[in-house]
Amino acid sequence: MTYLKSNDLFAQTEPERIYERVPRPIVIADHLLTPDNIGAMIRMADNIGASEVCFLGNESEHRMGKVRRAAASSRDNIRWYFTEETDLHKIASNNKTLVAIETADDATCIYDTQLPENVAFIVGNESQGLSEDLLAQCDMVVYIPVPGPTRSLNVSHAAAVALFEWQRQMREKCRITNAECGITRNDDETILHSTFHIPHSALKYKHIFFDLDRTLWDFDAAAEVAFEQIYEKYELKSLGIPSAHEFHEVYHPLNERLWELYREDKITKDYLNRTRFVLPLEHYGIHDIALADHLSEDYVYWSPRIVRLVPGTMELLDYLKPKYHLHLITNGFQEVQDTKLSLSGMKPYFETLTVSEEVGVKKPNPEIFRYALNKAHAKPDESIMIGDEMAVDIDGARAAGIDQVFFNSSGCEIEGERTFEVKDLFEIMRVL
Repeated sequence: MTYLKSNDLFAQTEPERIYERVPRPIVIADHLLTPDNIGAMIRMADNIGASEVCFLGNESEHRMGKVRRAAASSRDNIRWYFTEETDLHKIASNNKTLVAIETADDATCIYDTQLPENVAFIVGNESQGLSEDLLAQCDMVVYIPVPGPTRSLNVSHAAAVALFEWQRQMREKCRITNAECGITRNDDETILHSTFHIPHSALKYKHIFFDLDRTLWDFDAAAEVAFEQIYEKYELKSLGIPSAHEFHEVYHPLNERLWELYREDKITKDYLNRTRFVLPLEHYGIHDIALADHLSEDYVYWSPRIVRLVPGTMELLDYLKPKYHLHLITNGFQEVQDTKLSLSGMKPYFETLTVSEEVGVKKPNPEIFRYALNKAHAKPDESIMIGDEMAVDIDGARAAGIDQVFFNSSGCEIEGERTFEVKDLFEIMRVL
């Protein structure tokens, strides 16, 4: 074995090729106390190929000369800055999933957690850890198990462990082998190459059709926020409704039943919109049609404007877009679904949108799937449907001769035939 300098090795192996397939991560640190740790974070983020490091706090409170010395040459290789902004989503932007590294109640072991592709890692400071306000903004919380007697990690070490575990998972998810990142050797030569393994099951597909609500758009999360807004605006507490959450809990099953009737063409769109608020109000002894209409109008306005996506949505679309033609089939209302797509940033990913209102039939009627195929100039045997409802998305697609991916986020046993089943959107990358 011959010693090889790291620069020479990595010049051959090109580990940065992972970023041809996944977005670069960012790191956000909450009011770090020591310049050594700040510098170490900058250097570590540079090592992993992160796009930037954001330090919450005031730059003037730190000895910047010492920070730069600790960061070494990395201080010039990567964007890093201080800010007093406290909205993590504004800092991260680009639909990044915020992942806190912290020992919180609902934290999961990082080695047992599927990390998102488009990630921002959030770490706390050396003394107090991550503040509760920031922790509440995060989409996921992971912890790093420490088997030794000292049960806490240096903050820069914790961030390094998390980032390199993320890199390991991304290599596995993208099926990037050592050869793909770099070189294979035989007796006489070094061969540089980059081939991407596509499972045989995916080779025949050219068109992917998605359901929208609860598949890509987190319908329930957006609805919860919309209910909080209308609860406050119409002072529903004064009418005897204890909380927005409870009101939504009463509303939810009633709304689901009305949507079943709507899909079966037993009620109209206008009846659905009014009655889904009339019934939960009546649950509390409130008989006020005018109020129900106001709640419905505000809900229809606000719910598609509160952007909440299912974890992995943008990562999956980024992965699929270069390889497939993407389409949507939805039973939702045209104006509502258009708003969701535009405000969420998903609209450019899709070539066609098929809404039940334009077709005159709703999923699971196979006619809407055939209509969508014609609109997309696609054949059933080169298409696949991804959806979260067995009876609506999967059965309907199968009846139209289209293969299916059942997005079963609950993990519960659900009867029915399907081509594939996944528990999260990231698994779809392994199917396709």
